[in-house]
Amino acid sequence: MIRLVNELPEISSNNAEIIKIKCLFDCYGADSDVLFWVQDDDKAVISMTDGNMIIYNNNADFEELSQFVAVLSPACVFSDKETLEKLKLFPPENINVMYRNADIEGDTVSDSLSSKEIYNLLDVKGLSLPEYPYFAVDYCRRLNMGGANYFALREKCAVISFNSGDKAIINGLASHQKGYGSVALKAILQKNYGRDFLVCCRDKVKGFYQKNGFIKLYDAGYWVKKQ
Repeated sequence: MIRLVNELPEISSNNAEIIKIKCLFDCYGADSDVLFWVQDDDKAVISMTDGNMIIYNNNADFEELSQFVAVLSPACVFSDKETLEKLKLFPPENINVMYRNADIEGDTVSDSLSSKEIYNLLDVKGLSLPEYPYFAVDYCRRLNMGGANYFALREKCAVISFNSGDKAIINGLASHQKGYGSVALKAILQKNYGRDFLVCCRDKVKGFYQKNGFIKLYDAGYWVKKQ
């Protein structure tokens, strides 16, 4: 049975779905507009906010899970490729889930920018951002609660990461001048020193992360309901 929960099971895994869900729970676990479910025996963990669903599959009962997704009818589902295929949800492109340990010491100094300035730096082709008002509220809430880090250089680059415990994940990186993508990545790794660090990226930037010490873990995807 899939049931609503007010706490998450203790799952420690280098898995983008459960890390995203935990990061969301840390900041929105008490918010009635953000929902979390667990399938019996922790076979699946699910979150949904504003129609966006994340599914962590841990040997899920797919018959029940498929019915559950159909009833809730989310606008978007993020999960690993195998789970999406079993649910007959086919994302338009492949997403690579990649990992490295954040083992770079130091503190590269960031410019102090407003949420709007950071949003404008991240608002580039290839990054799917929500509308600015939603971004600003979410970003500031996570930052104030210790669930996010950022690094930015005016007119050059910006990166945001979310974190929960000893795990962290990039939530957006953009470079506007050659070479500054690596600068931003190094800086955000420093800010998450000691954590297991993940990124979800498209095929065209997979090589960039590989050059910076990331290894691919598995394929995932974002399925989006057709309008």
